[in-house]
Amino acid sequence: MPLLRWMLVLLCLLPLGVRGETLTWGVLPLPGVFNVRDGELVDGVLYEAMQLLDAQLAELQIRYEVLPFARLEQRLLAGESLCISGQLQSAERDRLGHFVAFLQSPPIHVLVRRQTYAQLALDEGRVSLAWLLANPYLRGALTRGRVYPPAIREPLQQALDARRLLELAAGTAGDNLLLMVSHRRIDYAFEYPMVYTEVARSFSLGDSLVSVPLLEGDALVPVGFYCPRTAWGARMAARLERAVVALLAQPQGLLQVQRRWLPEEVYARFAADFRRYYRQRAAGR
Repeated sequence: MPLLRWMLVLLCLLPLGVRGETLTWGVLPLPGVFNVRDGELVDGVLYEAMQLLDAQLAELQIRYEVLPFARLEQRLLAGESLCISGQLQSAERDRLGHFVAFLQSPPIHVLVRRQTYAQLALDEGRVSLAWLLANPYLRGALTRGRVYPPAIREPLQQALDARRLLELAAGTAGDNLLLMVSHRRIDYAFEYPMVYTEVARSFSLGDSLVSVPLLEGDALVPVGFYCPRTAWGARMAARLERAVVALLAQPQGLLQVQRRWLPEEVYARFAADFRRYYRQRAAGR
């Protein structure tokens, strides 16, 4: 039998993983999380954490696609063979895909100008979301299509329905609301500390902003992946679960990534919680 035919037969007999199955990661560009320059992913807390996870998936060919969220969601709904990274879990998305928890993120904060900060009713440095949403003199906004943490999701939706909040389209890098706050077009927006740190470093701000913790939802938030509700997606989600558990059994590299990208005071506050979570996930919980 000719050599080429023997090679084709051997290739067909090999397990799928050994043949170099492709895993495509779909990601949304977000400052400090997935930083994109000239169309290429370069760094960011979650991107660097995923490089550690990818090392646990040596049998797969890994590639990344940077897309707007609407496109990512369309491809997930269509059952394409890709998994979306950097996602919060929600009942709506659970109908579209299989969720695998990876890291925990610090809670979302409210970002305001320094002049606005002086007007806030603070409780040990935190502001009440209920107070903020009821204040008729402050204008806030949300990003259309974004999933916010479960603890504040319902009051935000109620405020949208009552027209106490604006809902605006996201910018290409997810930074437009912070820029609007800094340039006094709105008074506050909700964002994660590492995102604002990167925006402040990379963009020209009108006024500097203050990142204020919320009284409500002041806890770590699980962030992970969604794979489509197909046979491929179920199999890949199971493979990712095994990789996450293996990686979190030795979490030193992940802790270093988080320490490098999170504001110092935020990392110090949650470091013990990060370690506790890693132990639980490594134990399969």
